Amino acid sequence: MPTTQSQFSRLPKKQLILITERLIDEDFPIGNPYESDFDTAYNILKDVSKYFSVEVVNEDVEFFGKFLEINGDLIAELFANNKEKIRNKELIEQLEIPIAKTYDLNYEVVGSCSYTDYLSEKFDCYDEDWVKDSAQQQNNDGSWSTWDGRERYPTEYENFQQNDYYFGDVFEVDEKRPKIESILDRLVVENTSEIVNSIDRETLLELRRIIDSKLRLL
Repeated sequence: MPTTQSQFSRLPKKQLILITERLIDEDFPIGNPYESDFDTAYNILKDVSKYFSVEVVNEDVEFFGKFLEINGDLIAELFANNKEKIRNKELIEQLEIPIAKTYDLNYEVVGSCSYTDYLSEKFDCYDEDWVKDSAQQQNNDGSWSTWDGRERYPTEYENFQQNDYYFGDVFEVDEKRPKIESILDRLVVENTSEIVNSIDRETLLELRRIIDSKLRLL
């Protein structure tokens, strides 16, 4: 899915300069608009854009914040007095149009809740009355975990309360990367499945203990 670009990025540079002049007169923020009063910046651009029949969205505020930041010297020279038309045209052509990129933002949401998982699992046992005891024993010795069961119904959550959230690292999204990772993941799963099919029960149980131990650390 292509990255959404500001609608103003399609306007001629000469028209962008006309808008920029009005924005500067209204003290529109240069650079990160979120570090100032974003709502004020939004309303400034909204009022200016009425003359150009453009309905403003948040991405447009970012666009002009970046446009003013990366073209600061050129814009200052353009607005200086006694510039020839030819020189102004040259400066306008040198203006850089900001390009939005897609980023992944990692974040954590923490809270508390009560939940019910509806699961099922198959057990080999010599007596129906022993099945629950067998399951309990296997859960205790680590050869089976309650998380291993098959889902019978969707998990039910109750009394959910979000306590806080934390933003983590930001990564630029490479559109080609997901496809590569998907192919690699599929190959790993396919190769692993072939290996697992050739392993005896005792070794599989030992692998399960190792995997469960690792998962608990994640």
